[in-house]
Amino acid sequence: SGDAFTDVTTGMSFVFVKGGCYQMGDTFGGGDADEKHAHEVCLNDFYFGKYEVTVGQFRKFVNDAGYQTEAEKGDGCYVWTGSQWDKRRDANWRNPGFNQNENHPVACVSWNDATAFIEWQSRKSGRNYRLPTEAEWEYAARSGGKSEKWAGTSSESSLRDYAWYVANSGNKTHPVGQKQPNGLGLHDMSGNVWEWCQDWYDRNYYGSSDRDNPGGPSSG
Repeated sequence: SGDAFTDVTTGMSFVFVKGGCYQMGDTFGGGDADEKHAHEVCLNDFYFGKYEVTVGQFRKFVNDAGYQTEAEKGDGCYVWTGSQWDKRRDANWRNPGFNQNENHPVACVSWNDATAFIEWQSRKSGRNYRLPTEAEWEYAARSGGKSEKWAGTSSESSLRDYAWYVANSGNKTHPVGQKQPNGLGLHDMSGNVWEWCQDWYDRNYYGSSDRDNPGGPSSG
């Protein structure tokens, strides 16, 4: 259907997101300074991955392209010990510090690694993929720009139904799609692993952001 498609190269599922306008930023009052002030943003339609990129999907890319991640070439990646983040030289997407299978979300992947994966998938499939902008990501996470504190809910008592986080994750990731999706049918938009956006970061950008399809600051 026009509402969803599956990429033939990786098997990734994509959901159609109808564009619209919403109040981007901290609308609940509990956020950081760089999430204020909430401001109106309007977006065109786009497609968004239904699940986080999995270890198995990333492995297809690595094997086909002969790619080596920055963590593997450098000094590893950060591992959560239960109390702090420790950088471990031997930690990478194959060995992130806990057991995982092919359906876990890939971790220890840098922005450059994610971009290389996307460029490979675009070449293989003939489709023009990219990372979402921060504005698109937030709109998608909030079920199409709704006033939601977490993806799918604003109730802390029901958060464990939608997300793997400190209270229920056991300090490790979990296979994608085990928790309830948000209002757009997207899974794990809160919790599990952090996700990359296309934009540079500038803590003052909200004050000068474009209203229509903001692409983020020019540097950061």
